[in-house]
Amino acid sequence: MEKKIYIGCDTAGYGLKMQCIEYLESKDIPYVDCGCDNDPDIESTRYPFFAARVAGAVSKGEAECGILICGTGLGMSMMANKFPGVRAAMISSTYQAKMTRLHNDANILCMGGRTAGEWEAIDMLETFLNTPYDGGFHDGSLNLIKEAEEYMGNGKIWEKEPCKISTGALKDSEIFDRKK
Repeated sequence: MEKKIYIGCDTAGYGLKMQCIEYLESKDIPYVDCGCDNDPDIESTRYPFFAARVAGAVSKGEAECGILICGTGLGMSMMANKFPGVRAAMISSTYQAKMTRLHNDANILCMGGRTAGEWEAIDMLETFLNTPYDGGFHDGSLNLIKEAEEYMGNGKIWEKEPCKISTGALKDSEIFDRKK
């Protein structure tokens, strides 16, 4: 079964969500629309419901990745990051879209329907979808995130003293030398 991109929004993100869906359709990228709908009888919707639908699918491995849009993208990212294995990134530039995939292996893109223009948002989306994770040096940080997530899943607070963590063949003295 082909994994799809899950996309969701609240009322403030509806217009931008529809523009993102138009982009996905133009590229024949399969997606699942998790809401909200443009219902004239609804004054506003609460973003946690829609963030949970998308983040839940990513967390369970049902979705390749996700797109979440609220007024600023901030609330969506806060809710989505409560789910195990989710790395939701609220971005406001194409550079951030590139770097959050390249270095953080983000699996949910969060944007603001009131803060991003259509062309800018589509550029950020395209960059997010087409940038692969770089791995290597960055695996060490993702492993720490996973460790912290698992530890805190037991109701404890993860606190660890900063230390050098090797991510491969580098010696401890070389870890912070970004040229290697």
